[in-house]
Amino acid sequence: MKNLLQIRDQQQNRRITLILWLLLGSMSMGIMLWTAAHKTVVISALSQEQGGLVTENQAERSHEMQLAMAEDRKAEREICIPLETGTKAENVVVENHYMERELWIYVQNGRKSFYREHQLTGDFSLVGNGICEAQNEGVLLRLSMKEILEYHSTLEEGTLKIDFVNPRESYDRIVVLDPVGGGRDRGVADSGCEEKNIALEVARQTAQLLEGSMVKIYLTRTEDTEVAQEVRRSFADWVDADLYLEIGLSADDAQESTYGIRAEYNDEYYLPDFGNVQWADCVTRQVTVASSNRAIGLFPAEEDDILWQLKIPAARISLGYVTNSSERQLLEQESYQKKLAEGIAEAISEVYTNTQ
Repeated sequence: MKNLLQIRDQQQNRRITLILWLLLGSMSMGIMLWTAAHKTVVISALSQEQGGLVTENQAERSHEMQLAMAEDRKAEREICIPLETGTKAENVVVENHYMERELWIYVQNGRKSFYREHQLTGDFSLVGNGICEAQNEGVLLRLSMKEILEYHSTLEEGTLKIDFVNPRESYDRIVVLDPVGGGRDRGVADSGCEEKNIALEVARQTAQLLEGSMVKIYLTRTEDTEVAQEVRRSFADWVDADLYLEIGLSADDAQESTYGIRAEYNDEYYLPDFGNVQWADCVTRQVTVASSNRAIGLFPAEEDDILWQLKIPAARISLGYVTNSSERQLLEQESYQKKLAEGIAEAISEVYTNTQ
């Protein structure tokens, strides 16, 4: 009898244990489902040079549709974008097209019809207008902004929330790189060696090298497009930059043997402690060392040059001479371009290390 009672107690304990485990499992699953439905996911806002969104040809694109936007007086520097049910973080790409002052949001498998029925809400004090267009099996939302801004995006409960601030609120160290040329302006061109392409590639690689550091790099152009000189000059003011560097090449038709690294600076505008000539010297030295080349020297910029219009340490670095056949071959090599970028990145790091 005693053994029988023990067996019954054991069976009852097993049933109780099984019930407890089932309850615990159900509770855990419920918590997991609730968390999945209410969790906040951070979506990195890609910068213009990082972004990969390319709009389809105008002839292939659907007609643009104006986005409905409702001002929320309680929101401060935040835009809320509704998303269709089932949209995940990996279906959303946010890109900061700062040169055009546009914010792009691509939603994979999104539909224009959804945004005919749902409006954006938030703080639109710095938003000009917004359009929606069908793009690449989804929709692209393009918000025209009144200023150059930085963005922080999160996905929460089916809504994409985008906070925006000015660059200086996000970064203590800001540098503008200005690759010359673009579009019809090929810059110095010789035997297929185009200044505009080499300058842009070196600027891109410099930005990549400093990505994740405490320095924010802005490029005055990120693709083969023309940018007016006034826009290039003003850009440094718009982002409140600490340093400006124009990147280009040189040519000397009279002396084709001339080669090496040279820089120009504004010798009329003086800044105490660290100014134009110090910045020009630093970048020339670091680029020369990184590329194992030679430095030709520092030269005052001509009057009416863009360098005369800037009130921050500004310089122009010439990465080599396209009229020298040997140096031209080097300039066309990706490995050499990377060395040049490493020199510029090292110069930027040196400036902030020694001037803080």
